[in-house]
Amino acid sequence: MSYITIHCRLTAPEFIRRPLWHLMTEQNTPLVNELLKRVSQHPKFETWQRKGTLPNSAVKELCDEALRKVSSGQPGRFYASAILMTTYTYESWLALQQNRRRRLDGKQRWLDVVKSDAELIKLSGSTLEAIQHRAQDVLSQLNAEPETQLEPDTEERYTTEGQANASSPVSLMTRLFEVYEATDDILGRCAIAHLLKNGCKISETEEDPEKFAHRIHRKQKEIEQLAEQLSARLPKGRDLTGEEFLETLAIATQQISESVAQAREWQFKLLTRPDSIPYPILYGSSTDILWGKTTNDRIAVSFNGINKCLKAASPDIKNWFKTNKEYPFRLYCDQRQLPFFQRFLDDWQAYRANEDTYPAGLLTLSSAILAWREGEGNGAPWNVNHLALYCTFDTRLMTAEGTLQVQQEKLAKAIRNQTLETPEHELAEDRRKFQQRNASTLSRLTNLPQRRSQNPYQGNPEILVGLSIGLENLITAAVANGRTEDVLTYRTSRTLLGDRHHLLNRQHQQQQQNALRRHKNQKRGVAYQPSESELGQYVDRLQAKAIIQLAQAYQAGNIAVPNLTHLRELLDSEITARAEQKCPGSVAAQKQCAKKYRETIHQSSYDRLVATICCKAQQFGITVEIGFQPFQGTPQEQAKEVAITAYHTRTIATE
Repeated sequence: MSYITIHCRLTAPEFIRRPLWHLMTEQNTPLVNELLKRVSQHPKFETWQRKGTLPNSAVKELCDEALRKVSSGQPGRFYASAILMTTYTYESWLALQQNRRRRLDGKQRWLDVVKSDAELIKLSGSTLEAIQHRAQDVLSQLNAEPETQLEPDTEERYTTEGQANASSPVSLMTRLFEVYEATDDILGRCAIAHLLKNGCKISETEEDPEKFAHRIHRKQKEIEQLAEQLSARLPKGRDLTGEEFLETLAIATQQISESVAQAREWQFKLLTRPDSIPYPILYGSSTDILWGKTTNDRIAVSFNGINKCLKAASPDIKNWFKTNKEYPFRLYCDQRQLPFFQRFLDDWQAYRANEDTYPAGLLTLSSAILAWREGEGNGAPWNVNHLALYCTFDTRLMTAEGTLQVQQEKLAKAIRNQTLETPEHELAEDRRKFQQRNASTLSRLTNLPQRRSQNPYQGNPEILVGLSIGLENLITAAVANGRTEDVLTYRTSRTLLGDRHHLLNRQHQQQQQNALRRHKNQKRGVAYQPSESELGQYVDRLQAKAIIQLAQAYQAGNIAVPNLTHLRELLDSEITARAEQKCPGSVAAQKQCAKKYRETIHQSSYDRLVATICCKAQQFGITVEIGFQPFQGTPQEQAKEVAITAYHTRTIATE
């Protein structure tokens, strides 16, 4: 499944844009702000925070009970959009908080267990050799267990993934913690503590007390940082009026802060760049967007529920709708995106012609967002800023074969819903209405819309494109035969981009300039930080497109990408080697050089690049697999190994 989002600019007369601006800034955005505030004040908020989820029904109840009275006069879709915006915002915030809590608990657990060798000897009343001998026995017992994952872990890996999936193989470090808690033997506990602090291995060198103390201090600082992040500010919405800034300014000029934290909070509010754009309107249904054409054969759109509010806002708008049968918003887009919007129009016309039988779930358009984009200049905000429409769709619905696949998935889901038992707390009337809608969905899904046929891509399953990531070459591709382990060709970032490789250099220069600006702003206490442009995203798409073309040229059936959970370990060996090569003989210079290379890791969006490649591959029907990238070797050798390991993993799984 691959979703794509495209956008276009919308134009409309000023007397239509003006009331729409007021509707979104004076009613919808304050509604979202109030919902965000009330959710944090809900009695069950702490429970939701522990679970990391926010039930949609809770936000809907808050909106239905009181907020409709406070902010009445909006279209029904605007209320639904406010509920969705609040839910999405808090779900993202809660997920981050839950991940931080899991990492904090894991680091604290590791810190409570580990001790220096001197402390372990004193606690156990034995020698270091006896502790190491007992540690070897513990490792032998755990390695003999079939369900144990033999790959050693680190304390950081445990904190992020050790508890993420109960059905996955248990890591060695997780098993060590379990055995530590289950045993009362002092010598056994000391042996496990020795393993945990040495990466699940027995140390062969003598421990340096200063380095161990520094390591413990660093871990304590990490815990303090995570604890500070857990007490982060709650989502507060967008202050379009500047009232919060004025209130904070009045307080800061008349009072003295009681603590450093309060002074920092005041400074953040006073230096933060004020919001000027209201919250967008989210349309989760494809039938909420009305498509048509003007007399000049230009695509135009309207939105469910907006016309009624616009007519009530001004007599001029009401008269305009009487004399004009066209939709008020005209669409302007790039020629590359025009065929997609034309498809949305064709689908809408077919749906309106057969509304009783056409399956709305098979419309190409999945969801849309109506938003304002910030512009430059002086004047009224509805004239300076621009309206934009963002449309998301499933690429499979562009072809007859993909539409058939989506139809089968929706039919299976509707059949499962039909056989579900009614929960005790659910009313019989609500269940009856749900069953009626589900039966209607089943009958409509039997009618497939007419769409062009496209032969699915058929590649050789033995040919794979293996990808490796690195510092010098952001991405390296190797086309290999998994059965014979022969390499057909190699590609680097430079050869993949070709004449457009200069864009990658421009992106790196832009990242360095922004990093310098952010550093200067932090020293001056300025909260505003320059963000990256869309150049990096564009370069990622160019590389993804080149990799797909490479796979098609060699009839590769699969693309193998590395597991990014080991990104730190993958690049650490390359960083060390390059630092030693650049600064031979000087340990301090090597550390400083390695620090600069590690900054490059944080500036590179490896996750986004791999996600773009996977999305592009799914569009063309190419399977994506996960392979193991070794820590050593050249980028070409690593890319080959990713392809070979992915092929062997697939072969073992099918046997």
